[in-house]
Amino acid sequence: MPIHAVRRDTPENDAQRLVGLHVLNVSRGGVGAVCQESLDRRERLLLLFPPLGPGKGRDTPAEVVRCGRAGNCYAVGIAFEEPWPERDDARPC
Repeated sequence: MPIHAVRRDTPENDAQRLVGLHVLNVSRGGVGAVCQESLDRRERLLLLFPPLGPGKGRDTPAEVVRCGRAGNCYAVGIAFEEPWPERDDARPC
């Protein structure tokens, strides 16, 4: 899933403020993604998830926990500042 992220500590007029990510997996606590540029460990981001189906979009504050070269891009691990709430329909019976 392609999403955008905003570097929270970068000035608004900086061209590198917006980062494109391709999310590979999502959990309640964060995402695994790839991107075309290196991100600094502990870099603060705002992840901009678009609406999907009947759901709403979500802007989620997060922090980079790892970033490493993966071929011609970078594999990144990003932790949400607060875990997403568990969905009622995802709970075991």
